[in-house]
Amino acid sequence: MTKRLQIRKKADSSVSTSEHSQFQSRPFSHKTKLDSNTPVTQREIENQEFQQHQMEATKLKLQAKYGTITPHGQERLTVLQAKMDDVLHKNVGRGSGFGQNVAMGVNVPRASSTKSIQSNLNIVQRVEGKDKAPAASKDKDKAPSASATKKEKFLKNYPVANQLVAGIDEKSPAPKILENLFNNFKNISFQYTMVNKSHETLLKGTLEGDCQTLARAFKKVAEEYFGIQGITVESIRKPFLSEAGRTPYRGREANCDDGKRWFFQNHYWAVWNGQVFDVLFLSHKKTEADMARQEQPVKSLLMPEQEYYETEKGKVVYPYGKKYSTAELGMFEKLKNLVNNLSKSLYKEASAIISRIRGLYIRSGNNNSDFESLIREVQNNQANEDTST
Repeated sequence: MTKRLQIRKKADSSVSTSEHSQFQSRPFSHKTKLDSNTPVTQREIENQEFQQHQMEATKLKLQAKYGTITPHGQERLTVLQAKMDDVLHKNVGRGSGFGQNVAMGVNVPRASSTKSIQSNLNIVQRVEGKDKAPAASKDKDKAPSASATKKEKFLKNYPVANQLVAGIDEKSPAPKILENLFNNFKNISFQYTMVNKSHETLLKGTLEGDCQTLARAFKKVAEEYFGIQGITVESIRKPFLSEAGRTPYRGREANCDDGKRWFFQNHYWAVWNGQVFDVLFLSHKKTEADMARQEQPVKSLLMPEQEYYETEKGKVVYPYGKKYSTAELGMFEKLKNLVNNLSKSLYKEASAIISRIRGLYIRSGNNNSDFESLIREVQNNQANEDTST
């Protein structure tokens, strides 16, 4: 018995003509058997039909998946699915090995048709893979990069950094990024307290600290957010006198000579490729320092507050409270300071104080009426102390 099968197919715009042609109906293997007078069973014909239906349905499912199927194609897919279900039920009822294998999700055709079916399956897989590739690429483009995720986490952990990176084009050259970051520090309402605070506490919202706090915050944002490496934090770690001007931040005025100059115990700034970023003064110049000759103040009864620093340029700097003053004291001022300092601890032994003053006076060879007046003042103070006791 001869039965010719004709499968109607419509061209799919998502599949090329060459590939589409490979889905066209091929002569069934039983055709060859008929020509050679080999008997063909009804089950073999049904299995061949099932395979053809399966191939056509696979193509239509691809069209449905990507939204290119026509109404006619959708109707055709429903018909094919019903036909394949019918064959499955019929073969399972017969106990056919084919039906059982298909029911388990494995299609095992006859050996004579394996090569032809496998060829068509390869084409379907190729087309499906080609269609899926753009979608996968699109999903990849939409997914945030590891770098973007890291930056988002950084800004979440350090809220102040949002102000520091605002308006900076990340594609700019490193020098321009650093310059913009440097300038953005003046926008964060930082309060200069001359007391060191962790740079991380600054970036988390505690807007106070000193030059080291600022320099290390600059380095952290530049390295961890913008990925600019090679920034170092340099410092002067000994006391020094500086003529630097006012800082752009809220807080204390210059702490020496009533706001005219600064006296620092140390100072920190950032450097990248030899360029200075002094974040405290927002300056690219290294601070000029008149270094103190000693790290700790020396004591002398000739100074107003007893302790003082002497700089390399001959300045004398003495602290009073939390501020400093520079002084170039003459002999009279030194003697007056001596009397005042000694009298604080030796007021009951004023005679000893007077003797020491006279000795200093004789050695200095200075004849000054103010000096005698000072002696009388000390003697009067002694008399008053004696009366009060």
